[in-house]
Amino acid sequence: MSPLLVKLERIDKHLLAVLTADVVDDGEMAQLLNERKHCLTDITMLPEPPEKEAWSTAVSRTQQIMTLIKEHRDSAAAQASRFIKGRKSVQLYKKFE
Repeated sequence: MSPLLVKLERIDKHLLAVLTADVVDDGEMAQLLNERKHCLTDITMLPEPPEKEAWSTAVSRTQQIMTLIKEHRDSAAAQASRFIKGRKSVQLYKKFE
């Protein structure tokens, strides 16, 4: 396996660990996604395409990462919605004080 695919696998494993933690560190997630983007750019610049099996595994990991990111995004949106509704309720009660 090429060194870039090994690097991509290392980044993906770390990213999956961050995304499956109880509390997701957004800064670390952003840094890892940036590293992953640069690694993928380097892979596309290779003169030869990556090995099919290794690339297929990388694509599967990408799908798993995307699913976890969407779950994290949806959870954050739900929390923000509850916060906004709570703040509006407090503002409404303050009008009657």
